[in-house]
Formats: sequence, structure tokens, C-alpha cells
Amino acid sequence: MEQESIDMKQKFDLSLVLNSLFVLYAFVLPLSRASVGIATLLIIILFLFSRNIKVSLKKIWKNPASRSIVIFVLFYFLTLLWLPLSQLKEGFRYLVPYLYLLPAVIMYVSVKKSYIPRILSALILGMVVSEVISYGIYLEWWEREGVFVINPSPFMHHIQYSTFLAFTALVILYRVLNEKILYYRAAYGFFFIALTGTLFLTNGRTGQLAFLIGLFLLGFMHFPNKLKALWVSLLLSAAVLFSAYQLSDTFKERISMTQSDMNNMIEKENFGTSLGYRTGVTILSIPLIQQHPILGNGVVDTMPLIREEAERRFPDDYWLKRANHLQNQYLQVVVEVGVVGLSILMMMLYQIGRIPLRADSYRTIKSILLIVFFITMLFDIQLHIQFTAGLFALMSGLILAQSRVEHEEMSRSIKEPRLKDA
Repeated sequence: MEQESIDMKQKFDLSLVLNSLFVLYAFVLPLSRASVGIATLLIIILFLFSRNIKVSLKKIWKNPASRSIVIFVLFYFLTLLWLPLSQLKEGFRYLVPYLYLLPAVIMYVSVKKSYIPRILSALILGMVVSEVISYGIYLEWWEREGVFVINPSPFMHHIQYSTFLAFTALVILYRVLNEKILYYRAAYGFFFIALTGTLFLTNGRTGQLAFLIGLFLLGFMHFPNKLKALWVSLLLSAAVLFSAYQLSDTFKERISMTQSDMNNMIEKENFGTSLGYRTGVTILSIPLIQQHPILGNGVVDTMPLIREEAERRFPDDYWLKRANHLQNQYLQVVVEVGVVGLSILMMMLYQIGRIPLRADSYRTIKSILLIVFFITMLFDIQLHIQFTAGLFALMSGLILAQSRVEHEEMSRSIKEPRLKDA
């Protein structure tokens, strides 16, 4: 009877359910917008009903990296306090996407050691499924509404998909470089080529740039001989660029489009292009930053003010007068919540970068995560978009959990000799 009681407790252990949910969340993250929202909500609810919630919250607050994530989200919600009552609903609705960052801190205190590799494998498996669907669309084996052969991004906007592809490809490349078993190395190599191919078949120049910079830095980090690392990184990056330009009409077209965008913007003041829009909203943001540098213009008023400025500065530009965000995470934060908010964001990235890790594989994943997001946030509001906020939270949480596990194991190894001596 006692054993049955223990078994029943284990069966309904919220911790095991929560860990299984993290695995499921990692798998569906690249595949379903609705599932991301549902999984995030369930994770938060299960955590709030878990045992020792007070102890977990203290641990979250004590850790600098998890605390910085909470402060970033909390500060944004605190800015609602100086909104008029009529704007509170709109402000709260705008801030909901930042809640997708919270699973990171829950993972820190909840993920068990055995689930850490399962979560990473689930994300990779989700990307495999996404890849199969993407190539099927490209080869016209099947169709998906709203997705076209020239930009086969099946479940999300091509900027976010390129971020997923860049991150996953660099993680897989690390496995190619370090795997000892030839069969696995060949499988990882094939998947790396497939991921890279998809990355340059889509219109996601943001992820392509992050991938190339990450590729160079990862190669530089991998080889102890830095001169050799420099040459290998340069050759690998050049080979990828050359292959992409020769084999991908989409990539070639996007390179030509970048040159055309620059000419139109400089010669004709035409901001109705991808590059032009980003430049235009940056110009429009400058007076708003000057007016409210410390705490910004608020999450509700920022974009109406940008559109008013566009009406005044560029009255003939259709796109700038309808701007809905600034396509730059750093710029969006500083205009909305000022230098204070930007400082909190940079502190969050800094503290994640300082997470102590002994395992080389997870140190590399941490570096890849920061490289990819540091670059892609220059070109889109990645932490305010469901998919990419989810990816950032999932991997930050995984890194935090790995760090916690390593610390616990090290603490046990120190205590055990003392117990033997006693």
C-alpha cells in the first residue's frame, strides 16, 4: 500500500508533468503559433500550483540572469501605471507577448537534469518537421495557404523563421565538428546542409546575416590556433555565401534588392522598401528619443507619434505613415521606455552571457543564442514576437537549468568527501 501511495504521488507529480510540457513546448515551438500560447499559459499555471513555490521564486530572484528577465518584463508592465485608464487595456494587450519570456525563469528552477537533452532534441525534431514541410512546398509536392515557393516559410514570418534556422544550423554545426561517431556526424552534416539551404531559399536576410556572423565566430571559437581559426572561418563563410549566391535565385534577388533599396532611398527618398522602412523609422524615432530620453514615450503612444512625425516629415510616403513597429528591438525599447528600459534589456543580455557553465556544448549554445539574437534584434522586435520570444526563453531557460544542475552536482561532490572524512 505504501509503495502504491508513492507511485500515485509520482504519477500526479506536477514537476514531471511540467518537465514533459517543456519537451512538448520545444517540439511545437517552430510549428504552431496557437500551441506556443497554450503551452506558455499551461507552464505558468502549473508552476504557480507547484510545491515550494515560495522557494522557487526566491531562487529565481537570487539568480542574476533569471532576475534580470523578470525585471525586464516587470518594468514594461510597470509603465502601464502612468497610462490613463482609457489606455490600460490597449497597453496590456500590447505587452502580452513579453509574457512569453517567463518560461525561461520557470525552467531554471523546474527542469530536471534528464530532461535538458530531451528539450533540445525536441526543438531539433520540430525543426526537422518544419524543414520537411518547407522543402515540400519549395519542390511543389504540397501546398500551404499563404506560403509560396519563392519563400517557403511554412509557419511563421520569414524573419522569425530565418532566426530559427540560423540558430539551429549553428547548433548542429557544433555537433558536426565535435561528434565522434561517423554515422551521427554524417547525419548532422546532412541536416546542417538542409538547414542552410532553407535559410538561403527564404527571404530572411536577417537570419542569413546572423548565421554568417555566427558561422565566423563559431569557427573562430572552435580551433585553439587562432590563425587557423581565422582562415577556416573565412573560407567556410565564403563557401556558404558563394554557394548560396550560385544556387539560390531568392538569395541572389535579395542581394540585388538591397542595392536597389539603397539607391531608391538615397536618390529618391523612397522608404517604401525593407531597408528604406527601417531607415525611415529610425530617422523618425530620433526626435521622440530627444523629447523623452529617460522613460520614453510609452507603449501606447509611441507608434501614433511615429506616424504623426512621418506625416510631417514624409507626407508622400505611404508605408511610414502606416508604421506599426520600428523593426529594431533596441530602438523600440528606447523609444517606448527610454534609456532606463534599454539599460535593463542590455543588462538582461549581459547577465545571460555571464551564466556559468562547465559543459562546452552548452557554453557554445549560449554563445550562439546571444550572437543570433544580438544581430537579429537590430532588424526586428524579436522579443515582442511570439515565436522568437519563445525561442529566446526556451534556450535561456535551458542554459539556466544546465547551470543549476552543474552547480548542484559540484556542491554534492564537495560535501561527499567531507561526510566520508567525518
